[in-house]
Amino acid sequence: MCESTAYLIREDGLEKIMDNVVYMKPEDGKVYLSDLLGDQKIVDGEVKEIRLIDHKIIIQEK
Repeated sequence: MCESTAYLIREDGLEKIMDNVVYMKPEDGKVYLSDLLGDQKIVDGEVKEIRLIDHKIIIQEK
């Protein structure tokens, strides 16, 4: 499958914030995420890195 895991950059490392992400949209200083089941999360921040091989989305919180 092609789902990814979203992580938030924290002072002490990466914090997992959502599994099975199938949709991600950065817009106006926010990152919109949705998972396989339709659960949604909005994060104030910007996408810093996407690791396609590792299925990771790295977000820097504002």
